[in-house]
Amino acid sequence: MSEIEREEKVMIVLLMMVLLSLSIAYVTFYQDVAQIQELSTSSRPGEMVYLEGIVASERFTNTGDHLLIDVEHGSETIKVFVSRDKGAKEIASIIGENNKVRVTGEVQEYQGELEIVVQDVSGIELL
Repeated sequence: MSEIEREEKVMIVLLMMVLLSLSIAYVTFYQDVAQIQELSTSSRPGEMVYLEGIVASERFTNTGDHLLIDVEHGSETIKVFVSRDKGAKEIASIIGENNKVRVTGEVQEYQGELEIVVQDVSGIELL
């Protein structure tokens, strides 16, 4: 009888370990995706956001070869920044003015204005 109880205890411990592992995996991999909200007036620096809009203009900076994109989102024009080491040239070769895009990135403040900073090439996709 004690051998059965021992096996049951081992099974319970193993099940608890599996549940703990799954919980950690969920928090690590899936929670970040679920927390990405659409850009709004309540968005703050440091938040991951997305927006869909029309490319109004795109240009490279005079120094650094970083890409600056203006995206019309509703009645506003949102600035999007893509660093050269985050895929600026590749993104510029894919998008153009009047393209509808989905932008995902981190809200940051630059010279008193909020902008979205794209983290990698997958941060901008054509719609």
